Amino acid sequence: MMAAILSVSVTYSTAFAQESDIERKSADRLHIGTFLAGSGAAVSEDDNAMRSHFRMGIVESQTDDNGHTEYEVKRGVFIVGKHDNREHFSVIPDTWEVSVSPNMKSYDASGKVENSEDKVYEVEVSGDEISNLEHGSLYYVTGTATSDNGEVYDLFYISALVERTPSIESTPQI
Repeated sequence: MMAAILSVSVTYSTAFAQESDIERKSADRLHIGTFLAGSGAAVSEDDNAMRSHFRMGIVESQTDDNGHTEYEVKRGVFIVGKHDNREHFSVIPDTWEVSVSPNMKSYDASGKVENSEDKVYEVEVSGDEISNLEHGSLYYVTGTATSDNGEVYDLFYISALVERTPSIESTPQI
């Protein structure tokens, strides 16, 4: 089962890559700065697996004496399902906490997401670094999403925490 989930996590599908206008606009706004994103699967209690991905724009808020960095979530989205039947869950920013360990070896994140029908899930995920990237890290992430009525999904993602800084070009003044 785990092998199947991991293959779902890293298999690229053009149908999965299609974005709605809302997702595209969110991606444009999240293009610069620090973002946390992942692709994988949400698995229901009856072992029904659905594609899932997420993206959050985050801002560093503080680093404690032990080197843990806390981030404030500015915006984000979790999407579950296939391209023709996807549910969009907006991140409720003020409910989220993101903490990254020293040297970015792991992270923990938790908070609430809500769809257009006011269905709310409490999401908790933890990631362990699997690769160091040029401007961040790649993680294997597991977690859960629990609704108010007790419905639980297990979450599995390959996730990146990346710092994107805009390049500044100057032209000489004559």
